[in-house]
Amino acid sequence: MNAASRALALSQVGRHIAGSRVLALSRAQTATRRQSTYTRPATGVNPAYDEALKVIKSYSARRLIEAKAAEEDLRKAQESGAEADKIAALKKRLFDLEVDAEINDSEVLWNARQGNYDLNRPVYQYLKEREWLGRPLKVLMQRVLQMFVLPDMLDPRDVGTPESQLNVSMQGSSVFEPGSIVDPAAALQQPEVELVTFHDDTRHHTLIMVDLDEPFEEQQTFREQFHWVVADLPFSRMQSRAVIDENSNVLLPYIPPHPAKGSPMHRYVLAMFEQGEGGQEKLEGADVSRDMVVRDFVSQHKLRLVGISFFRSSWEESVDDVYRNVLKTDPPNFGPMPSERKDIGPDGRKINPFENY
Repeated sequence: MNAASRALALSQVGRHIAGSRVLALSRAQTATRRQSTYTRPATGVNPAYDEALKVIKSYSARRLIEAKAAEEDLRKAQESGAEADKIAALKKRLFDLEVDAEINDSEVLWNARQGNYDLNRPVYQYLKEREWLGRPLKVLMQRVLQMFVLPDMLDPRDVGTPESQLNVSMQGSSVFEPGSIVDPAAALQQPEVELVTFHDDTRHHTLIMVDLDEPFEEQQTFREQFHWVVADLPFSRMQSRAVIDENSNVLLPYIPPHPAKGSPMHRYVLAMFEQGEGGQEKLEGADVSRDMVVRDFVSQHKLRLVGISFFRSSWEESVDDVYRNVLKTDPPNFGPMPSERKDIGPDGRKINPFENY
């Protein structure tokens, strides 16, 4: 598929993303815990409800007793130096029992529906992962494949399915859905990043932001351009928010999106990679540049993709200021902006010419 055909396909795929310029993800995108406002229904009104509560409480009590025994078995196994596989199996059994003891609690289920997760409790950890494996993951995979983020950046056969939820928001705005259109002016400051993982241990990760559609005049095509690389970011189930400051291992400082005038819509990908040795290696002294290739960078440093998101942007007047003030160069001009199809609306959907008749 040539560059022109791919650009047309990308514009048509946009019909899957309707609504405003920036779409917010559904509830439960952050791990922030709020005070529960749940009010339990009154008892003594419905005999069937009262009886159901008794059954649930009895079942929960039995499971908690089993969980206490499983916790004791785990303690003994750890003290005796049991094999790692046995300890892992005992941890899983304990986790499953603790989840089972609370999974039917109406307050727990109500909080989960409100996106109010207490990730200190196994039942909320389980429900959070189940929520991520539902619509958010399906939407993500649909967008990255239909808009050719994969395989343009990495081979999807090597990547598989992301195991963590990467939430990205511009400062002062909501988390955007993958593939949303974001004005370049809204991305002048580095985005806020959250990685919702489902492992207890702390692992080091590398964050990249790359433009897949930088014009390459010499070959009349497009190439990748790195906008941001930060290594050694620690994440775990209880540590999901990325803190990127002067103490962080910033390999490439952030530069804002700057889609050139006359170029098609650009795809800006943010990807989180687990570092080598199961996230225990540090990425120190890495040689990076803005024109390197993602595939080579990943292969060289033995990185594994665990989370991904992306947004799209096109030229507007503020982009020229980025070229002048940040990149210290004259803004390029590749001719008039690509003409808009009159039969396609701003949300990418085809317009019905007879809808007003």
